[in-house]
Amino acid sequence: MADRYLFLARRGKNQWWRYLSAISLILVSWLAIGNIPALALILLVFYDGNEQTNFNAQLNRFEGIDILWTYLVIHFAFIVFLAALYVAVRFIHQREFISLITPKFQVKISRIVQGFLLWVILLAVACAIEYKLFPQSYQFDYNQTKFLIFLPFALILTPIQTSVEELFFRGYLMQTVGLITRISWIPIWFSSLIFAAIHLGNPEVGANFLILAMFYLGFAFFLAFITVKDNSLELALGVHAANNLFTVLLVNPTDSALPAHAVFDYKLNPLYTLVSCAIAAIIFSIILLRKPPKDKQDDQANKRQKPTVKRKPQ
Repeated sequence: MADRYLFLARRGKNQWWRYLSAISLILVSWLAIGNIPALALILLVFYDGNEQTNFNAQLNRFEGIDILWTYLVIHFAFIVFLAALYVAVRFIHQREFISLITPKFQVKISRIVQGFLLWVILLAVACAIEYKLFPQSYQFDYNQTKFLIFLPFALILTPIQTSVEELFFRGYLMQTVGLITRISWIPIWFSSLIFAAIHLGNPEVGANFLILAMFYLGFAFFLAFITVKDNSLELALGVHAANNLFTVLLVNPTDSALPAHAVFDYKLNPLYTLVSCAIAAIIFSIILLRKPPKDKQDDQANKRQKPTVKRKPQ
């Protein structure tokens, strides 16, 4: 029981005041300190005397400046978020930070890579089919100079952003709820609902509120499900990083919350996105969760083996 992912919070200290302190630290760091660069940029575009630059509060995006600056200020908040989460887990709850990822003492990078590569393949197939059905949804928008400047920032900052979200929603929150109940579905649904609610403020939601609400809830549920099923966060880390890198580098929706210098500018088809993601999640689960990882197979095999009893010589 102590090695089950959902119950790893029991390895630390869990008095109520520790959670109050930890959540307060995380929220203040993320929403206040983390958004200082964004606030500074908003003030800059308002008072720079240039009519072409502006901050559109309705769409929650900057206008008239390079997308890279928007990308940098958004992701600065996640770096602060990560630092606050580390302090909360390591010093307030006094448990190992790796316990947000796995019950073991080492993260399996190969498992993260498996999740990453398979999800990229599934997304590529889904986009290829969509392009065949709705070619008007894709517009080639590749600018080599801007793309190559943007690329290293995306490769570094996007995995940080996705990892922070996984560590908090599928890690910290689910394990916190795991202190209250041993029913796995409760922390899965709780964390998924919180994740979906936060993302409903994204500009791409707009008039497609219901469908995209189902998409965000379904995607969050999928990430939580594979985390509990695999007894680690490794697959979810790979999937989320693959999903967002694919979005910012290859196919970026027109009204995306993460504007980027992608290869294609994409007009979002909400229903197709929802259905294709659901199918991809099923295929992913069948391929990578059909059989337990090798180390789990070994554990099960060891349990089945009967110990041999040596007879003393007479």
